[in-house]
Amino acid sequence: MHDKTLSGMVKIAMADDVLKKMARFFENDYHDRGMVKWQGYYLSDHTEDVADDTSKRKAQANQVAMPEMTIEEISRVLAYAYVNFMAVSIQERNRNEEGFNASIITGFVSGQNDDWVYIGKKAFKMDDIMWAEYVMK
Repeated sequence: MHDKTLSGMVKIAMADDVLKKMARFFENDYHDRGMVKWQGYYLSDHTEDVADDTSKRKAQANQVAMPEMTIEEISRVLAYAYVNFMAVSIQERNRNEEGFNASIITGFVSGQNDDWVYIGKKAFKMDDIMWAEYVMK
């Protein structure tokens, strides 16, 4: 029984010695590089986000305003596409907060009522659509 107690005390003394060495190392020798050690992760994610944002901005900046159509012309295109299960592309007449023309939206007409048309799952007010065209494949 005496050996087990002595062995336990030696382990505690060694653990204390290790803890003291670790404390001295972190107090005197270790220099935390802070965020530098993580920059590789942030840099690649940030670069990817910037590239995505840049390509979206270029697409928006290059988006031309399509020729404006009458509501009757737009209604005809959308109705024909709906009956014949064709995809359509539309452009709304609004501009985004940066002054760029609205993007072209493409999808299948899933319904229409009064003043609204549904392309995919998104609703568009008919008066806000300035252009519509069939998508031929």
